[in-house]
Amino acid sequence: MGSSNSALPPSHRRRTATRLRKSVGTPAPIDKFAHTSSAAGMALPFPSLTRHLNDLAAAPGFDAAVLRAELGQFHAPLLAQIEDDAAHPERFADWGMSSNLDSGARAELVHPSLLAALCGLSGLPMPCENSANAGLLHTYGYLLSNCRTPFGFKRERWTRPELEDGLGLRRGLVSAVPLEGTLLGNVTTLMRIIWKPGTEPNPLFADGTRYTGFTVTEQPEDSSLRLITRLIPFPAAGPGGNRRAALFHAWDDGTRLRFVTVFPVDSSVLDKLRRQSKNGTGLVKPRYNSVIPELGPEGRPGRILIEPWESPTA
Repeated sequence: MGSSNSALPPSHRRRTATRLRKSVGTPAPIDKFAHTSSAAGMALPFPSLTRHLNDLAAAPGFDAAVLRAELGQFHAPLLAQIEDDAAHPERFADWGMSSNLDSGARAELVHPSLLAALCGLSGLPMPCENSANAGLLHTYGYLLSNCRTPFGFKRERWTRPELEDGLGLRRGLVSAVPLEGTLLGNVTTLMRIIWKPGTEPNPLFADGTRYTGFTVTEQPEDSSLRLITRLIPFPAAGPGGNRRAALFHAWDDGTRLRFVTVFPVDSSVLDKLRRQSKNGTGLVKPRYNSVIPELGPEGRPGRILIEPWESPTA
């Protein structure tokens, strides 16, 4: 393909070129919290990159080849990560499916054509009913999302060090452009350490790290399905004295565990979950944009159990 925009209409290419000259000439500020070993290969910071790619995806002809060319020109480190993950499909294997429609914002996270191109570039099946692998969508999909939710932009969990600092991780690994590995690979390792401790070497924590928190288990009536949320409070208060925590979510259908997401939250989320469960019962429905074949979006009555949790030594 001679040009990254060759598949797009000429008028669209002219508008894009004008916009990009403005974007590159006066770039949006790079997030001061972003961890990068070098700015080489990053002509556009994420705010500008997300607008550019979602605009391009709205035109006919946008596909994985166009996305590869655009990332190669404007964010080579991100392209390198995605291609590395495509060569290691086992990194995607533990993840469930996630919807591209954010339940809080009631809007699509990325343009459907951009999501399809991401799947193609990653060697994954094409999206089904606007849903895709949760590992892909919650890492690179969120980085490329221009959707503002009630809690801010999804990419901020990877461009700011709150998770790393709150959990005491090695700095610069669970971030948009990691100092080692890939974002998806490192987040998958973090999920395995929390959900399947002892199953693989631990490159993220200092030896002897131990966590305490709470596990919320939701189970629909007459079903082996379990939705599991794990909250790990951070040891220090955040800005303004707010208590913060890491929220991990997964689900298990009785045959295997599937990861869904991880992100920082106010620790008051646990109180909200307690209020939703009356006498240990409540409505069990998919959380955090997860897609669960056995459980429709409307949910079903079920049991909700909240209990203390302590990790083995990491």
